Amino acid sequence: MEHYVFDGVVKVIFDTQEFKNNFKKREIVVSTEDEYPQHIKFEFTDENGINKLDEISEGDKVRIAFQLRGNEYQGKYYTNNKGVAIITYAEEKKFIETQAKEAKEAKKTASTTIVEDDNDDLPF
Repeated sequence: MEHYVFDGVVKVIFDTQEFKNNFKKREIVVSTEDEYPQHIKFEFTDENGINKLDEISEGDKVRIAFQLRGNEYQGKYYTNNKGVAIITYAEEKKFIETQAKEAKEAKKTASTTIVEDDNDDLPF
């Protein structure tokens, strides 16, 4: 199933709900930063997503990867945005900076490494 990405600001984080068979879900509302903001609700159901929401606060800028889900129940149709991953902009920035630093160090190491080859089998 295809994943989509949504960027916005956390408006509300709801408490974890528990259902039969140890099924848990937790919902979050994220708002766009447009002139006329849209408030979009996402649902996290796996332990990793639910626990990750403990690290998020209202007002945080976030990026959410999600799947668009839909179902029919008793003649009515429902749509759900099932969150699969969430990261704050601060975490994303730190990750990108770390990757850039590691790439720069690897490039520096590669350019200063001198390979000596005692086995010179060139014909001249």
